[in-house]
Amino acid sequence: MMARHSVWMKLLLFAFLVGPSSGEAAQGRAYDVSFVPNTLINGGPPVVLGSVAVPAGSYVAFARLQVLTGSTAPGNSFRLDCDLLPDGESVVYRVGQETSAERYVTLNGAVTLASAGSIRIACRDGNGHTDTVLSGKLTVIGVSTIN
Repeated sequence: MMARHSVWMKLLLFAFLVGPSSGEAAQGRAYDVSFVPNTLINGGPPVVLGSVAVPAGSYVAFARLQVLTGSTAPGNSFRLDCDLLPDGESVVYRVGQETSAERYVTLNGAVTLASAGSIRIACRDGNGHTDTVLSGKLTVIGVSTIN
């Protein structure tokens, strides 16, 4: 009887530690990725700053980045255009005309993926200036449902 109990406990512990199978949503699991420090963004195509691969399911995502505006005085405002993808929040953040100034941008959103995919954040300078993403992080949390 003791041997059965021991095997049963090992199986339960294994199932708990492994978590959901690859076919199940990641409810209650958190994914976290830090951005590569000192990433340049400009007026070209959006730069993917962080991405996490997730199984099908519902998620809430949060991203925060620390940006340094360029050193050349702009003719118009430094402007960050950031998207939390897919189908998350899109933000246009005018950081002003001050050069070499640190600013913080926060995005959040909720998404349901019908199949496995990635949740990511991408940014560009909407007015064509060059900025530097000094640091940042993307956190994605699996939830049971989004109403």
